Amino acid sequence: MIDNLTIIRYDAEGKRPMEDPVIRELRANLVINGELYLSMMCLPQNFEELAVGFMFSEGLIKSYADIKNIDATCTGNIFVFTHQPVVYNKTENRVLVSGCANGSVNLAFLNEANLQPLASNLVYGYDEIVDMMSKFSKQSPIFTETGAVHSAALLFKNGKGHFFEDIGRHNAVDKVVGAALMQQLPIKEGVLLVSGRVSSEIALKTSRLGIPVMVSQSAPTSMSVAIAEKVGMTLVGFARGRRFNVYSGDSRISS
Repeated sequence: MIDNLTIIRYDAEGKRPMEDPVIRELRANLVINGELYLSMMCLPQNFEELAVGFMFSEGLIKSYADIKNIDATCTGNIFVFTHQPVVYNKTENRVLVSGCANGSVNLAFLNEANLQPLASNLVYGYDEIVDMMSKFSKQSPIFTETGAVHSAALLFKNGKGHFFEDIGRHNAVDKVVGAALMQQLPIKEGVLLVSGRVSSEIALKTSRLGIPVMVSQSAPTSMSVAIAEKVGMTLVGFARGRRFNVYSGDSRISS
C-alpha cells in the first residue's frame, strides 16, 4: 500500500537523503461479462466495492442483485458477470470530468429524467455536522502518512457507516456506494462525507443513490450546486473546524 523511497530533502539547512512514504498506485481493469470496460488508476484494495459502485454510478446495474458473480485478483483484474447482458457504448455520450484519474460520466444522467427530487425528512444539527467532520478528517492514517489520498464516508444517525479512501475522490465515493449496495444499507438515510471538492459527477452519484445530505471539507462547483438545488439535496462545503457553508438545502440543517 505504501512504498518507502529514498528522496533528497531540501530545507533551510541544505539538502540530505531521507526515506519518504509514497502511496502505491495500481491500474485496475474492469472486465464485464468477458469484455474490458475500462481501466482505473486506484489504490490496490477494495476492488469489488469500487467495481460495484462504479457500475451503479454508470447506470450499468440498478442494484447489487444484478450481479451474478464478481471476483478480483490481487493484481487488479476485476471480473464481473451480470444476470442480464450489459449494453453500453464506451464512447457514446461520455465526457471527461473534473475528477482526478480521468473520471468520466455518462451524459444521459444530466437529463431531467435522471434528476429526481430527493424525499427525506432528515435533519442534522450544527454540532452533529461539526462532530462528524472532525472525526472524518482524522480517520485516514494513509493520508496522515503520505498526503496522497482522498476519503469518503457514508454515515447514519446511529453512528454506523463505511469509510473508504483512494487516489481519486470519485473512486473513494464509488467504494462507499459499492459497500452500501453490497450490504443493502438504508442509503437514503445516510449522509455522505467527502474530503475533496464536489464536482458534477460526485453530485450525480450522490443524487442517484438518493442520499439527501453531502458534506465536503472543500468547495463545490457551480454545476454541482445546480444539481443539488434541482434534486433538493443539502450540499455543505468548506466544513472545517467549527464552520461550514451551506450551498443548497439549508432546511435540513438546524442551528
